[in-house]
Amino acid sequence: MKLKKIIYLLFLAIIFSSSCKTKGKLETGIEQLKKGEYLKAVRSFKSALQKDSLNPQTHFNLCLAYIHLDSTDQAYRHYIKLTELGSNLSEDIRLKELIANSIGLEPYPSSLIRMKRMNQFKGTLSPDAQMVAVAAAKIDRADIYLIKLDGKFVKRITRRGMNTDPCFSPDGRDIIFVSNSDGDEELYSYNIKTGKITKLTDNTADDFSPEFSPDGKKVVYISNQDDPYKWEIYILDLKSRKIKRLTNNNYWDGFPKFTMDGKKIIFSSKRDSTENIYIMDTNGRGEKILYGGPADYNNPILFKNILYFKSNIDGDWDIYKLYMKTKTLIKLTHNRIPDWNPRISWDGRKLLFARKLKRRWRLFFINMQNSVPSGIIVSAIQKKLEKE
Repeated sequence: MKLKKIIYLLFLAIIFSSSCKTKGKLETGIEQLKKGEYLKAVRSFKSALQKDSLNPQTHFNLCLAYIHLDSTDQAYRHYIKLTELGSNLSEDIRLKELIANSIGLEPYPSSLIRMKRMNQFKGTLSPDAQMVAVAAAKIDRADIYLIKLDGKFVKRITRRGMNTDPCFSPDGRDIIFVSNSDGDEELYSYNIKTGKITKLTDNTADDFSPEFSPDGKKVVYISNQDDPYKWEIYILDLKSRKIKRLTNNNYWDGFPKFTMDGKKIIFSSKRDSTENIYIMDTNGRGEKILYGGPADYNNPILFKNILYFKSNIDGDWDIYKLYMKTKTLIKLTHNRIPDWNPRISWDGRKLLFARKLKRRWRLFFINMQNSVPSGIIVSAIQKKLEKE
């Protein structure tokens, strides 16, 4: 009996030792992966895999390491293995974004917001992401409408002139928009409860792209009020109605938006031959480039540490998201037709954009918590591998 007990204890010790070694290699690989040491991480994970070939965590991390090394075929095989093992790790959104991008698949399904026979030029989500304020038109003259995400009509806000660029206040009580009802483009606000429209700017210039500050006290916008040939960024204090010019250069500045903390403003500018994304203080100081390159980058939104924008990096206008810390770029739309005007909800869960279909602009939204099913990714991977 003593001999059997000794043998049993030795057996447990061997199993425990093997398990510890496997765990050690896995943990080492994870640390290397975090540091961006992808080749070292692959070696560590492969060593761990020799000890336990069915460990989902090892396959998951190998997949990540290989995709960062552009070894896509290897990444695909480990992703397929994850799904075969029935692991929830195959549903990891960050991993699915990377895999989907590598095979030219949109990482999130998009849903059409229906408005029959109307061009939906620009839209913005309400703070609770349940309604959309949209500039829409049957012919050329657009009005501002309130609709549900399913396209159900709520109310029509404007009835005169050309109206565009709607934006909800942070408390959801007001909508600011642009209208030329008095002859040139001015900023107006609409109170949803009372239906009252208030004119906010009054000049002979053109004012566009208004965006509320997070506290709802200020509005940033673009205008050519100081020079008809120069578009600059201005800030309007809603209480005092005082206006301050923030930028001053010989190039077009546009698409200004506040950061979530209200301390900075991001915008795009053509001052570097191509259009790049900049950031500055709310008083116009401290301008610096935030992101750019040889293509055009505009319509920026900085949500926490994620930058959303549209770009023609691949030749066509698509919507992108950039993880600022890791500089990981994810292409959210993949097609040969233009996608414009990305707008993120206040909670970051929904993304609204306009897409041109059959000569008509239509609004779509993406649920950022509902990525493409793993089964669709696996099917796309298998088709790709079969062609190679």
